[in-house]
Amino acid sequence: MNTFTHRFTYLNIIALLLIGAACQTAAVIAPILDDDPVTASQASLVSVQATSATSAEIIVKSIRLDDGGWRITASAEQGGAIGLSVGGTKTLADFKLTTVQVTGLVVGRTYQFQLAFRFADQDSLTVIRTYTHRLDTSPHWTRLTHASFSGGDYTACPVAIDGICGPNPLNGCGDPSLGAYVGNQVQLLRYAGPLQNYMSVLRYDRATDSWPFYPSTAYRVPRHGMITYNLFFQHVDRYQFSGLGFIAEERAASKYFYYHDMSAIFPVSGSVVNPPYGGEDGEVAFFTTTEEAYFLTQNGSPAMRSIHAIFTQTVRAPLPEPPGTLATFSIRNIGYVVNQRPGQPTRLWAYDPVTDSWKKRADFPGMVRQRGTAFSLARNGYFGLGLTDEGLGLRDLWRYDPLTDQWQYITDYPGQGNQLMAVFSAPDGAKPERAYLGWGYEAQSTSSGVVRIVGCTDWWELTP
Repeated sequence: MNTFTHRFTYLNIIALLLIGAACQTAAVIAPILDDDPVTASQASLVSVQATSATSAEIIVKSIRLDDGGWRITASAEQGGAIGLSVGGTKTLADFKLTTVQVTGLVVGRTYQFQLAFRFADQDSLTVIRTYTHRLDTSPHWTRLTHASFSGGDYTACPVAIDGICGPNPLNGCGDPSLGAYVGNQVQLLRYAGPLQNYMSVLRYDRATDSWPFYPSTAYRVPRHGMITYNLFFQHVDRYQFSGLGFIAEERAASKYFYYHDMSAIFPVSGSVVNPPYGGEDGEVAFFTTTEEAYFLTQNGSPAMRSIHAIFTQTVRAPLPEPPGTLATFSIRNIGYVVNQRPGQPTRLWAYDPVTDSWKKRADFPGMVRQRGTAFSLARNGYFGLGLTDEGLGLRDLWRYDPLTDQWQYITDYPGQGNQLMAVFSAPDGAKPERAYLGWGYEAQSTSSGVVRIVGCTDWWELTP
């Protein structure tokens, strides 16, 4: 076993319980227990990514720890010398990112990395990460720039803001020279925290791989789990919708108050969506076709309804079985729903809006999980990550081919989060074909056996 050590510094660490809600896999982790929006001092092993057949690169994120505040060790299941050496450190506004080079790896072998740091001025808290060394060539992961923030929600529903917004572009719609809605620029709307009490607007620019400063807050009632999505009226005019979500209210019997309001931005104006969303209270899962969005309720009834680009709401054929935790994606105007229920096979259902009917497709063959993440890329579906029944995080990602109705394990997510991820998929036929995946929350395994929930800020691009 080899060790790369940073000298420990004794720090007084405030423990926070973080919560969030996601776009397609929304689920409440826990009620809000602390109004402090600042993330506790800590260190996290953000990513392990292969750089060659014998080497990899680790990124360690530290918040309010000095350079001697953490240490990392490595071991191999089959033995062998592993080398660890520190690279550079990048300081952002809210945290530091340190690169650690790993050598002596063998393709196909599994390794364990342990990251330790002082917790509450007592014994160190050791976070464990298992990694199997692979050279992924297709699909390919590209590590992008972290979004620099701390506190509040670490999840959102990204929407493309590049492309032409119409003959009279609304301010902020994006640069039409960058292409139409392929994700060269995306916008994420997140709850910034109870003390700030506003919705924060963040934008990612792929051309510069940066999160440029955008001095804007959303003038909406602050809430967790607000969803955003694009529809294209008559396949041309883009309408951007936002709304729903919830707040935690400790004085209320059910703890949570769910909003049913939505609004839309058109090429030249905006409007409140009327009537309000008519579905039941609860966390929603949704998928979109060109002109319509379809909504189901996590762990609720099987009922489904849709909202058209012109605000018409329609009750649709219900999901053929009781929903558990749902993950969704769309391929060529067919909606797909992965239904994750404890103790049951993980079902895949396909919805055809033309016939208003569901068809059972191949069951997901991977490990049973909750709060998995789904998206589409290059006319295939992807599903994975999430949590085991014991609450441990998973990072495997599987690809679904709708033409053959078959699943195939394809890659592991190299980043930090494993639940409530922020996911963007380029539209069908877009060039370049890409998906973004990041943020979310990590369920960290620790040496004490406690599962620790940590908010994540890393951001990745997946290309086929």
